[in-house]
Amino acid sequence: MENLDELIENGDKAMGKEKYMDAVRYYTQAYNGMTDASDEKAEICYKLSQAYFALEPKNTENPLKYAQESLDIHNKLNEDDMKIMDLMNIGYINLDSGKRDDAIKYFEEAIKIAEGLKEGQLIAMAYNAKAEALSSTKGGYKEALDIYNKVIEMTESSGDWENYFEAVYGKINILRSTDIDEAFSLAKESLDKIDKIMDEIKTKKDKKEFKSSLSYIYDAASDIAMELENIDEAMKIAARSKE
Repeated sequence: MENLDELIENGDKAMGKEKYMDAVRYYTQAYNGMTDASDEKAEICYKLSQAYFALEPKNTENPLKYAQESLDIHNKLNEDDMKIMDLMNIGYINLDSGKRDDAIKYFEEAIKIAEGLKEGQLIAMAYNAKAEALSSTKGGYKEALDIYNKVIEMTESSGDWENYFEAVYGKINILRSTDIDEAFSLAKESLDKIDKIMDEIKTKKDKKEFKSSLSYIYDAASDIAMELENIDEAMKIAARSKE
């Protein structure tokens, strides 16, 4: 009989290999081996929620069930930072299943808690999520742009580059449908920004990991160049991504 740590580890490995049925099986065994409401049980609930949703994206019953249980545990334990992660999880399950209005409500609740904690990274993350939800609504893109601009300003000053570039990417996607030239200009500026940040990173390994984590920015810039039928620029961007 595998112990809890082994079950969780095997579940994580299965998720990494996209073997979602196996992940559900391992996580469920771990879940059944826990009784008290604890951080560990909340973590398993969160993982089960993710695994079930990956397995059956159109069926939100189990994903929402375990996501809510994780939230309930963190409420009981008064762990506001983890409540934010749970609210984000529930919000994204709703967003990805087409329940945009419900998703926005959860993201707004996450924003409220994050602002109360004055946790910059969590605030930015929750605002990015709300902007993502708004950007696909009729008439919501203007508010989404305002939010992305707010996050860009906030995270640039704090050096929170993960949320910074998530906001930039969201802004680029909106501009692609309203002003593609401006979108392309922002995409190229973002590549220059990446280079500038990389100049301040000391080790080659860290530089490589940082650049690799932002491959989606290079992809967006290259895609826009192709959309503009600027083949030379697309090739330069592709080469630049491999430097």
